[in-house]
Amino acid sequence: MAGETSDHLAAWRDAFALEQWFVIARGWGDQVTPYAVETDGQGVITIFTTPERAQAFGLASGLSEQEAGTLVALPRAAAVEYLTGFAADGVDAVVLDPGVSDSAVLLAALPHVEQLALREVDEVDQG
Repeated sequence: MAGETSDHLAAWRDAFALEQWFVIARGWGDQVTPYAVETDGQGVITIFTTPERAQAFGLASGLSEQEAGTLVALPRAAAVEYLTGFAADGVDAVVLDPGVSDSAVLLAALPHVEQLALREVDEVDQG
């Protein structure tokens, strides 16, 4: 369990070091939302560290090639605020690179994970 937890933390630390994250876009115009799945009755937004991972997951989930390839690049610095805004819509969690790292975190905890990850990145950069 401890190794699994450290793997998940490492995945989030690596994600927070990126300049942008990717989501599969659902909807049109100003009604675009990130692709979400339902797991155990909970809404879970899928986020990706590369466009290729996003598209591969979309295709594996049964989306058409066009749907799976319609992505939004989120500036990482604004991603947490954007994603936590979906809590009001019943979203409970986010999962990072599903099918690859499968690192999920409750939406309410995402700002704390961000602080921890950025602190660790700063310590590595200064170390």
